[in-house]
Amino acid sequence: MKSLARWWKEEKGKVRCLLCPVACVLSEGSVGSCGVRVNEGGRLYTYTYGSLISAAVDPVEKKPLFHFLPGHRTLTIATPGCNLHCKGCQNWEISQIDKGEVFENPFYRETFLPPEVVVEKAVENGCRSISYSYSDPTIFAEYMIEVAKLAKERGLRNIMVSAGYLSLAALEEIDEVIDAYSIDLKFFSDRSYKLYSKGRLEPVLKTIKFVFSRGKWIELTTLLVPQYLTREQLRSMADWIVKELGDYVPWHLSRFFPHYRAYDLPPTPQEDMEDAFLIAKEAGLKYVYLGNLVGNEHESTYCPRCDRAVILREGYRILAVKIDKGRCKFCGYPIEGVWE
Repeated sequence: MKSLARWWKEEKGKVRCLLCPVACVLSEGSVGSCGVRVNEGGRLYTYTYGSLISAAVDPVEKKPLFHFLPGHRTLTIATPGCNLHCKGCQNWEISQIDKGEVFENPFYRETFLPPEVVVEKAVENGCRSISYSYSDPTIFAEYMIEVAKLAKERGLRNIMVSAGYLSLAALEEIDEVIDAYSIDLKFFSDRSYKLYSKGRLEPVLKTIKFVFSRGKWIELTTLLVPQYLTREQLRSMADWIVKELGDYVPWHLSRFFPHYRAYDLPPTPQEDMEDAFLIAKEAGLKYVYLGNLVGNEHESTYCPRCDRAVILREGYRILAVKIDKGRCKFCGYPIEGVWE
């Protein structure tokens, strides 16, 4: 649905979008890099406010969030578009839309769902939270904020699953209503970000540091993309997380499979997954997980002191939780996270 955008300014007869670091400058009728924001009459509009393209009830572990109310159900929603353009995007059908499509496709008008209906559906389905994901919720930030405000009134938590590529002005408003973040730290190189995603590293690091400084729960995910993500980058990432955030921030290392425009790349070799895990642990990180690797031993949470499994997982299923008031039931060591 068409709606006036929140973050923009007039600039020399054009409109500059202030939502993200791309900072598109749009002449009359022009569409932003995201494919959904348009300059009409000297004002910036989003064409996908509440135009849901995906909605599902998921386990929170799928976000992935492993230390935030484990095992609960979260209603996950998305609208089309994205401000990054990753070669291997697994959701490219909904994120990489053609720029002219917003004018021609009636889908954006016909799939509108009011914020209050989203919240009601979450309650009806026994969800404890609403997650904003699948495409990047930066693109539907105005809608996300309105849904999240109502969700809080009903006692629900709000989760933002994002690449973290947004402006501080937008993030400050968004953060007022978000309880937990799952953020992609894709690479530790501007060159890799540019070649693979058409983005930059520094804005993502700023987002992560800002969220962490506000005391919000955060978990990081890195897709191990062959040829673009090197061992040197992984070492730098691990050191940065420990130094700038803390050794307790969970890091999800996810196996890459080719999608979209990245079929020239192979799946991440299993030995590279194990190597990445060791790099993260050698840097001092307490909670490191391997994802998209069926049946691996690094999908459960282990106590850093006694090495017993305090959250036993099989894929996204929780088999056992041995945490009492935030502490390991076996030795009493505090396990960082949000448990209630």
